[in-house]
Amino acid sequence: MRYLFFFAPLLLLIAACEDKPEPTIDESIYAKVDPEDDARSRMIWQNPGAVMDAMGDIRERVIADIGAGEGFFAEKLAPIADRVIAVEIDQKYINYLDTLRNFSLPKEFRPRLEPRLAKPDDPMLEKSEVDIVLIVNTFMLIENKVDYLKKLYPALRSDGRIVIVDWKKKTTPIGPAKNDRLAIGELQDLLKEAGFHEVSSDDATLEYQYIVVADKKKPE
Repeated sequence: MRYLFFFAPLLLLIAACEDKPEPTIDESIYAKVDPEDDARSRMIWQNPGAVMDAMGDIRERVIADIGAGEGFFAEKLAPIADRVIAVEIDQKYINYLDTLRNFSLPKEFRPRLEPRLAKPDDPMLEKSEVDIVLIVNTFMLIENKVDYLKKLYPALRSDGRIVIVDWKKKTTPIGPAKNDRLAIGELQDLLKEAGFHEVSSDDATLEYQYIVVADKKKPE
């Protein structure tokens, strides 16, 4: 009987650990450029591993992926983060993300991905709902950028951060027209105007894009 008392708590602990899947990192996100490859695969030029590194420790974090599209980042973030809110303004992408969640993600990770339909001028995030906001290849398309950033500000928790990845304002083999792009200096000014504090700016790691990280400005 005394063995039963010893093993029972151990079995309960094991069962509790099994209920919550461990975060998993797919090493393919750090894919290297192969000179022999046709090299226009997004896994190559986007270098998602570098973007996720800029986000910091995402375990147990709630992430809003603004402009999630077909889930390029959302699918990679969901197995690691606590929850990923995949924000889109087009119902067809919400439908695509629903399909991605139900058929591409392992069953235990599906509850972590939440597609959310938003408005072009409103991300539809609740106050203090997220730890990290990720915006990739999307910010340049937003019309009233400062107003949009000001709506993101209260959605971030006090220690939250925003990570924006967008196209360098120069001619590149892929990407939008140069005149449609937002220069990194302009983005830095917009973040400051919206009340954010710049943490880092990196226009060297990615071949075609820059990465800007900012957090909520602390009261003086």
